[in-house]
Amino acid sequence: MSGQLRKRTTIAIAAVATAVAGTVASVAAVRARDLTPQTTPTTVASLADCVPVSAATQRAAASIAGHTEQLTSGGHSVIVYVPGASTTLTSTAFPVVYFLHGSPGNAQSWISGGNMPAVLDSMIAAGTLPPIIAVFPDDQGVTADDSYWGDTPLGDTVETWLTGTLVPTIDARYRTLGAKYRGIAGLSAGGFGALNISIHHPGMFSFVASYSGVFTAPDRLFGSESAQNSPVLTAVTFPSTDRTPLYLGRGADDTEFGPDTTNFIATVQSLGWAPLHTETVPGPHSWQAWSVEARDSLTWLGQLWKATC
Repeated sequence: MSGQLRKRTTIAIAAVATAVAGTVASVAAVRARDLTPQTTPTTVASLADCVPVSAATQRAAASIAGHTEQLTSGGHSVIVYVPGASTTLTSTAFPVVYFLHGSPGNAQSWISGGNMPAVLDSMIAAGTLPPIIAVFPDDQGVTADDSYWGDTPLGDTVETWLTGTLVPTIDARYRTLGAKYRGIAGLSAGGFGALNISIHHPGMFSFVASYSGVFTAPDRLFGSESAQNSPVLTAVTFPSTDRTPLYLGRGADDTEFGPDTTNFIATVQSLGWAPLHTETVPGPHSWQAWSVEARDSLTWLGQLWKATC
């Protein structure tokens, strides 16, 4: 979500901005941030129980670069990153992470802005992250690609499409491990979508990440349905038994939506949400911050989803 959205969207948490203004650390301090998860994920499953290959075989497969494929699902364009390991581990299934773009934006933004295939290749090769399938869909909502990944009174059905069509399509087309190892992440409006969708569909995703996201539904899109589509409200009543590992990041210089993330962090901390990993990284509301947040969240994910048996 670029600065163009500033004139189109009003997030009803203006008071938080003043409270947060004095708390943003310097870039030097930010770089020294603690990357240790706040809560040890003792209840999170390990891929060691699900990927029956030796560490040596996995390392050899990880050295092969992945590739991207393009497909169309329900009228939406989708880019899929397939790890190189899939060509040698021909009977092995893999975790999947869905990455939701911001607004304005599209699936290609993750490639041109975030260079995600190269990031994934390097992390998998280093053993920081197990080989994963990454899915980059286009929301293509009815309001100039600005659906916030929701089902809106304006006629958007993007949430229904993603959960009811895209996820089953990916599971049928690729060797996946199912919901137990299915994550969802997003930047800005995509961060909103990732949280909103995961709360509406408990059990569908086992990891959620927001990069500089927003957590209050815009009235101009959701109207009378804004409350039921605002994670800052719905998270409060979300059953603790359905909570997944949650990553929340923001840019230190993000005056646009950084306060919204800070506010939401306070909300989930007050709920005792665990496992929870939060951080502030250098940069404004841009790829300078999103790229770091994406890599850091995947580093944490690699600790949750172990790479070898």
